[in-house]
This record gives sequence, structure tokens and C-alpha cells, in this order.
Amino acid sequence: EKNPTDGRGWEVLAPVLTRIVRYDDAVRAWRNSITYNGETALRRADLGEALTGAGGGVVTAEAKAEFDRALALDPQEMKARYFVGLAAEQDGRRADAERMWRAMLDGAPADAPWRPLLTAALARVASVAPELPDETIAAAKEMSETARDTMVRGMIDRLAARLEQNRDDVDGWLRLVRAYVVLGDRAKAQAIITDARQALGKDEGRLQQLNDGLKGLGIEG
Repeated sequence: EKNPTDGRGWEVLAPVLTRIVRYDDAVRAWRNSITYNGETALRRADLGEALTGAGGGVVTAEAKAEFDRALALDPQEMKARYFVGLAAEQDGRRADAERMWRAMLDGAPADAPWRPLLTAALARVASVAPELPDETIAAAKEMSETARDTMVRGMIDRLAARLEQNRDDVDGWLRLVRAYVVLGDRAKAQAIITDARQALGKDEGRLQQLNDGLKGLGIEG
């Protein structure tokens, strides 16, 4: 209030306001940060995120314009790419959202903290999770329970075997949970969640990634 042109102050304040869901104030803070610090792709993306929050999670036209500005400055800006995909999903263009997010996931570093978010997003827009082709699951649902289990078990077992070799693979655990959810076996999905949490042990970062991914699948607790 005493120094409204303090760009550094707005830069520090803006993300805090976003985290505590004071989105209208965050929008003002990010606009001031851009005014006094200059335009960058990340600041434009952060402003778009705040506008999306202020819109109740909807990527409004105003928010989308900010993400587009961010990508014009840096086509690889990850936050903007994610939210442009979310805008496509909200517009009913699920195939476009899947294409965008899959491209992001394919190019993501193995330790990228936002990988579970993308995995969960893909689970929403794709008919099945990665590594379980949609035509296979669709065919499985038309089979008898015995035939379905025989066909799908092999694919699930291969994924489970890979998880035995790499039990830190959060994306893999989420894919396995998603597979059972798609097939309607919630009890087995819950058992896999228990196994995943045991495997990830005391790694708080990966446990948080797992929980965030589960929320994206509509699974709490």
C-alpha cells in the first residue's frame, strides 16, 4: 500500500495469494507484477492460472488469452500448455486435450513434479489410461467375466511386473489403479493404492504426487 509500484513485492505476494485461493487479489497482483517487472511467459501463465481460479476452475476467454500470450513468448511454457489443454477439455475437444497432454508427458523429465497431474488429466479425457488401449478395454467389457479377466490380466500383470522392478514409478501405480477403475473393480483398485503407498514408503514427495493423481481419478483417501 505504501509503495504500489514495488514490482518485487507484487512478485512475492502474487503466488501466495494464489495458494490461499484469494484469486481476485492474485489477479491484481500478477497484473501489477507484469506492469512493474515486465512481461514473461511464466508471469502470463501465472496470471492465467489466477484468472482460472477466479472463474471457479473454468478457463475463461480472458484466462485463455493469457495462456496464449505465454505460449507466444515461450511455446514450451508448461503451465500454459497444461491449461490450454484444460480449455480444450472444457470445450468438449477431448481428443485435442489428450494430444496436448500426451505430448507434454512424453517430453517430461522422469522427476517432473507435475507428471501425476498430467497422468490424471489423461485419465479423464482418454477412454483408458496409457498402456491399456481403449479398443482392448472396450472389447473386454463386452466379454464374459472369465474371458475378460483372461485377456486383460496379461496386460495388467505386465504393468505390475514393471512396478516390481521400479516401485518408485508413481505414474505406473496410477495407470494400474486406473485400469481397475475402468474395469469396475474398485476393491482391487483400492488394494493397489495400499500397495503403492507401502512401496513409496516415506518419500513424501512421491506420496503427494500419488495422492494428487488419485484425486484426479476421483479417488480420495
